[in-house]
Amino acid sequence: MDMKTYIAKEGRDAARRLAFLSGTNYIYLTQIASGFRKPSGRLTLLLEHHSNGKLTRHELRPDLYPEA
Repeated sequence: MDMKTYIAKEGRDAARRLAFLSGTNYIYLTQIASGFRKPSGRLTLLLEHHSNGKLTRHELRPDLYPEA
């Protein structure tokens, strides 16, 4: 699932909680969802972890984490 779908499906509150747990803010997640920003490698791994795998590193940054 990509970030845009995650925010739409899980809701703003879940996305805000995810941002907090990942050490970023909700606005930054919306910028990722819109394609204006790319998460760093570290943030990508944190988002994958704190979303319980709903967001995957490959979907967030295929340039850094190609499919195996």
